[in-house]
Amino acid sequence: MNHFLVFIISVLSFLGSSQPGKDSIVKIPALNQQVLDTSIIYGRIISPTYESAVCTEFVIGVLGHFMELTTEDTINIRIDQPRESIKEIYKQIESGSSYPTGVVHALVSKGKGMEIFDRNEVLPGDFVQFWYPNSWGHCGIVARIDVENKVLWLHSSYPSTQGYGVQPFHMPDYCHFVRLKE
Repeated sequence: MNHFLVFIISVLSFLGSSQPGKDSIVKIPALNQQVLDTSIIYGRIISPTYESAVCTEFVIGVLGHFMELTTEDTINIRIDQPRESIKEIYKQIESGSSYPTGVVHALVSKGKGMEIFDRNEVLPGDFVQFWYPNSWGHCGIVARIDVENKVLWLHSSYPSTQGYGVQPFHMPDYCHFVRLKE
């Protein structure tokens, strides 16, 4: 079984190491590869169902393999600041607050992550938080990105995957990325 798991991880690593639409193979940083491997190995353990662990809990579970998270870190990842309604998140987005960037804000403010501003620089294993206009938000770990067609494939927890899974999402304008620092 271990050999089969290593084989699957190797195949997924190879498939995830290039970006669609690019002419050359992109080198994934070792830490990003470890994030991907951790997602694959522990994803269903961290989030066996969506009800037991939503997207933020999945991200917290993966990050827990790389660092000790404080209560403040988990509050920031969950975007769990006191508010009366979700509309306050959109007011924060409009005002330029970093809080709605969730995992990005948590890792950058802790000095453990580097925000990626150019979508063409995003790699598999980077973390993302996005919000659709006045609708809903989501976070996860990039499996693949197609910048030209605005599509992200994410390791995450989501209702349609019934917990952990990888699936595509349309990439909205409000989309922030962060890479763990070595």
